Amino acid sequence: MADSAAERDIRALLDGGWSPSVALRVVERDAPPCPERLNDLRPMLADWLRLAGSRPAVRDRTVRFALRVCPAPRTAGELAVFARSTPVLLDALAGARDEDRHDLLAVLEAVAPELTAAGRPVVVAAIRALRPAPATPGRSTLTLLRGLGAVLVRTDLDRALASARLGADPRRAGTAVLREAFAVPEPATAGMSAEARAWRSALDATVRDPGALEEFRRRDDGTVGSRDRLNALIEVHHGAAPDVRAALLDWMTALQPLDAPPWTIVESARTPTPPPRQVHVDDLDQPRSAALHERLLDMLESTRPERRETAALALARWPEPEARLPVLRAFLRGRVGIPVGADLARALDAVGEEELRGDDILRDRVALVASKLDPWALEPLVPLLLEWWEQAPPTAGAVIGHALRAYPVDALARALGDRLDAGAWGFLDLLLGRGLLRTPALTRTCRRLRAEGCDELADRLLLVDGPLRDPDADPRDEAASAALRARAAAAPAGAPRRRSRRELLDLARTGTPEQMGRALTELVEAHAGPAPDEDPGLRDLLAELLTHPRVGVRLRAHRTSRTMLDRRTHLGHTMLLLDDPRPDVTRAAIRTLCHAGWEPAIPAVTALLAHPHPVVRRTAAEGLAGMGEAAIPALRRAAAHARPDRRSLYTDVLDRIGRSGPYGNTRDPSGSDMRRPGIDRSPRGD
Repeated sequence: MADSAAERDIRALLDGGWSPSVALRVVERDAPPCPERLNDLRPMLADWLRLAGSRPAVRDRTVRFALRVCPAPRTAGELAVFARSTPVLLDALAGARDEDRHDLLAVLEAVAPELTAAGRPVVVAAIRALRPAPATPGRSTLTLLRGLGAVLVRTDLDRALASARLGADPRRAGTAVLREAFAVPEPATAGMSAEARAWRSALDATVRDPGALEEFRRRDDGTVGSRDRLNALIEVHHGAAPDVRAALLDWMTALQPLDAPPWTIVESARTPTPPPRQVHVDDLDQPRSAALHERLLDMLESTRPERRETAALALARWPEPEARLPVLRAFLRGRVGIPVGADLARALDAVGEEELRGDDILRDRVALVASKLDPWALEPLVPLLLEWWEQAPPTAGAVIGHALRAYPVDALARALGDRLDAGAWGFLDLLLGRGLLRTPALTRTCRRLRAEGCDELADRLLLVDGPLRDPDADPRDEAASAALRARAAAAPAGAPRRRSRRELLDLARTGTPEQMGRALTELVEAHAGPAPDEDPGLRDLLAELLTHPRVGVRLRAHRTSRTMLDRRTHLGHTMLLLDDPRPDVTRAAIRTLCHAGWEPAIPAVTALLAHPHPVVRRTAAEGLAGMGEAAIPALRRAAAHARPDRRSLYTDVLDRIGRSGPYGNTRDPSGSDMRRPGIDRSPRGD
């Protein structure tokens, strides 16, 4: 009878929707549902956690039930739900049973990257306030504290060792805690040197007497490497006398400070530092200033090519468009020959068409710069490039043609419409062999080509039909048209009708990319401001559009977030762009987050130091260096866990932060102020 009642309650939740009273009956039953029924209840995870927060009397039991409903592995959405319910999890953890404590700690470890910078200290304090409880080998609170960005102290280590001694295998658990605390892997016995084995044997004879250990440490001449000594101290710690263990820990922390990467060892601490560099007034790596800007501009006008190149390379790295514009003008006139990237190419917007038509401008260089732009950013230059392509010699024509082929082919076909109608078949070279959406104009062009005997050109003009419409498209179109006509009839005569907010949100979610862009533009225009929009539906929609396949939609959604939402939510949306498939979007997201000093993004930006694209790696390094001391813990953790051949990715940035001085968190690697007002480093593009 009880089983049938439990099944009825579960079916009521699944079929009738959430009901707190029914859910309480399910939680309070002694026998939990079968795994299949628990999996059916998994989509209601947020409801179970809300119930736990609203009913303190059954909070622990409800949290335990939620963990059974949603076991590992968990999706990103489920981890976000757990992250929003962190206060409930911490309340349950304070009085949790030993068997539930490990599950709660595992959940908190998984959601630690999702927590805000303001929320992490609360979790750290709660973890440090826990009573010692039996620990399992391979899991301690040290992992969670590091994941929350806390700097480990001796008290954290002592508490973790106390928990390890309460477990079923205290020796194994305690050794695992020490290896995790000091980042010492399990050594291969066969790989130990004879000196290391002899040192270990001598140490074993001293760990029962504090005086003997002190004498042994005093006589230690350091011939055995610190990593071998640290490993030996960890191995003998559990078997040592209780009054010797503290001395062993003191020795370990002297060899390897807590929460420092493995290369911070006693040998490197004795390495002499190089003398400081002598600073000269004409150094070009000084902090950005008006005086340095003028000096570089004077060098850019020098008669010596090498001085012009040096100045151009320096100014091209400045973030301000007004600094890069003279470099671009010098490049277009052939005075410098530096590599051109997307940042320098974007300054082309400030060069007018009249200037580009000047006699001293090299047209092939204009085309080279244009080819670095986003495809849709080429639109204002297409008429000029087509005119140049028609008149250019073969060498320059190839470069101009490459730039034109970077423009979307269907839009290029529309731009060539008048020329093709006039029979200028030479322009077909820009379209041949590329899939073109079939249009009446292109169909007429194919027909004229065949009529004039140009069958080969007609065959190479590849026309493709648009996407097929599904069978239900016509009824939907008729219903939509009828609804539009009805609303138009109800509107006052002659008054333009503005779409409702709900219609704009629906269009932004389900329309074509062009419709999405127009809907987002109308939402921005309707935003009263300056207070942020509090609609959670808009916030979720923009987060969804930030993963859209079209880069233009992603960037338009990001700009809408910047305009309409609060700073915290906008920067959280910007973090989604760190995983963008386009390196230029990822770089812009890094600059936005690091310029804003957004500390929750530090771990994700640190991970980008291993990005396959070198420009992304360089931008991440510059951004972290600009964050200064706030980025040091994440860089140290990444360096401690990185492979030896990749460790320099993180240590190089740490060195740059160390050289920047106590104000490194507000200066870039060259010492310049990265937080000057008025500089917009957010992603651009349509």
